[in-house]
Amino acid sequence: MAARGCAVSAARQLVTIEAPGDALSPSSASTYLSCSAKWFYRKIAKIPDPPTGALTLGSALHAALGANFEQKLDTKRDLSPIGVQAIYNDAWGSMVRGEYPGRHGREPSLPTEFRDDEDAATLKAMGLVLTLKYLEEAAPKIQPVAIELPVAGKIAGVVVRGYIDVLEESGDVVDIKTAAKKPNEISSDYKFQVATYAQLSEHASGVARVDTLVKTKTPQLVQLTCKVEQSDIDATAKLYPLVQQHVRAGVWLPNRQSYMCSRKYCSAWRNCERDFGGRVSE
Repeated sequence: MAARGCAVSAARQLVTIEAPGDALSPSSASTYLSCSAKWFYRKIAKIPDPPTGALTLGSALHAALGANFEQKLDTKRDLSPIGVQAIYNDAWGSMVRGEYPGRHGREPSLPTEFRDDEDAATLKAMGLVLTLKYLEEAAPKIQPVAIELPVAGKIAGVVVRGYIDVLEESGDVVDIKTAAKKPNEISSDYKFQVATYAQLSEHASGVARVDTLVKTKTPQLVQLTCKVEQSDIDATAKLYPLVQQHVRAGVWLPNRQSYMCSRKYCSAWRNCERDFGGRVSE
């Protein structure tokens, strides 16, 4: 009996329970920097944050294109448009029901909550058009060596984890995004993300391309490339420890100046008004 007790005690010592902020990702760090209150409501308070129709479109698109590239690892060929369309439709249905169509055991999300200005049928059709546009115009030029590649390591003493969407044979990273407006430049958030990958993966070249599918009346594909510079590396070394320190200290502040601070984009707006006063914009 004593031996069993020692075994149980030893097993418990092997289990590490991570506290908030012990491990970060590029997206979680960016969320904290844009609005630390939102980070708190998502990560600690666990306020339900159901996906909007726009997020569901993006997830279904990623699932369909991800499945295409996954089989391309072996066949070196893209799937047929009919096959990709079927995967997209299945993924859309899963997301609407609250089932995340991803890999690596990601937690199921809440069912989609379409905003008042979102029409489900219109969004679903637009997402399919964008998916097939990418399959025709961009996918044939991409030969992946890894899809949703998990990466992890330490940056300035902080445990950092993430996933690379698509890693090409050249070592270049490709990210596929959707947007309502045509982008003119690569955001600082994305440069932060790529600089993270360049340090955590020996296979990443430090060059990345953002392929943005724009939901305009005439759908567009905008491709922008960036290369990791020393200043980007410096930013990760400075910001990850600062975010971790502030999380551990329990520093939560709303960013009411952000265009994303609105009842339209944040499901925790009621909590934010109660805890910090003021009013969150419509």
